[in-house]
Amino acid sequence: MSDTVSQRPPISTANGRTTPSHHEGSAPLVLSGRAVVSVWMISILLHLCGLAVMFVVVFPFAAPEPTEESVVHVELVGDPEATSFSASAAPDQTAQRLAVEPKPAHFTPERFEKLAGLSNTAKTDLPILGVGTGGGDFSKFGLTVGGGVGPSFFGLGGTARGAKKIVYVVDRSGSMLDTFGHVRAEMRRSISALRRSQKFHVIFFNSGQPLENSPQRLVSAIRAQKEKFYRFLQGVYPEGSTDPAPAMRRAFATEPDLIYFLTDGEFDASLVSQLDRWNKDKSVKIFTIAYFDRSGAALLETIARNHGGRYKFVSENDLP
Repeated sequence: MSDTVSQRPPISTANGRTTPSHHEGSAPLVLSGRAVVSVWMISILLHLCGLAVMFVVVFPFAAPEPTEESVVHVELVGDPEATSFSASAAPDQTAQRLAVEPKPAHFTPERFEKLAGLSNTAKTDLPILGVGTGGGDFSKFGLTVGGGVGPSFFGLGGTARGAKKIVYVVDRSGSMLDTFGHVRAEMRRSISALRRSQKFHVIFFNSGQPLENSPQRLVSAIRAQKEKFYRFLQGVYPEGSTDPAPAMRRAFATEPDLIYFLTDGEFDASLVSQLDRWNKDKSVKIFTIAYFDRSGAALLETIARNHGGRYKFVSENDLP
C-alpha cells in the first residue's frame, strides 16, 4: 500500500462540464496508512460493544425454555395376573322386608320399705320477714296466716288453731327435780314450732314469786326472742312447794288467747273459782296437764272443761 491517495476524478455536471471533487481553493484529503488502520479498529470495537449490549439487554428477557416433567416410575410387586377381583352381588330391592313388631315397654316400680322411727321435725324460723313456719304477722290487716294447726305442748293445743298469744304456766316445785329435764326439752320444741305471727310468754311457779322470762310480757315468736328464752330456760331449777295462783294471775294480765297449765301435784282448790272470775267471758282457753302425778287430776279436768280447753295426763311412757 502506498503512502499517498490518488486524487479523485472530476465530477461531471448537467451541462457537461467537469469539476474537481474538492472545493476550489482547498487542499486535497490525503490519509496515511496508520490512520486508515486506526479507523478500522475503532469501527470494529464499536460493533463489538453494540453486540455486547444487545446480549446483556435482550437475552435476559427471552422466554425460558420449557423443562421436561418428571416421570414417576411405579414398580409392581408380585404377580398382577394372579389377583382376581369380583364385584359383590347387588342387594335384591324386590325382596320383601321382614316387619319387626315393637314390644310393649313394661317396668316394675321398686318398692321401698317404710322406715321406722322417723318423725316430723319441728320447723325453724328463717331470718327473713314473712318467711318461715308461719310467715309474717298479718293479723293487724284482718288476715289469718298458717291457721292449719294450732300450737302444741305435750300433744295439747292442736284444736286451738286461732291462738296467737300463748302463755305457759309451768310448775317448778321441788317434786319436779327428777323430771324437769323433759319439761325443758318439750318447752324448747313447743316454742321453736311457734310461728312468727304468734307471741309467747313463760311463767314458772312454786311457793314463791313467779319466775318469768324477760321482758315479762308477750313477745313475738321470732328467732331472737326464742334464743333469748332458751338461755333463760337453762337457769331455771325446781325448788319449793306448789302454789300456782300468783302465776295464773300474771298470765291473765298479759291478755293471752291460750294458757298451758302444767303441774305434778295437788294445789289449792280455790284456784278454780279464781279462774272463773278472771275469765268470765271464757275468751281464754286453758289446757291442763297432770305431769307424772294424778293428785291434782280432778281439779285440772274441771279447769279445762270450764275454760274450753282439754286435759291430759303425761306419764313416763308418753315422753319421746
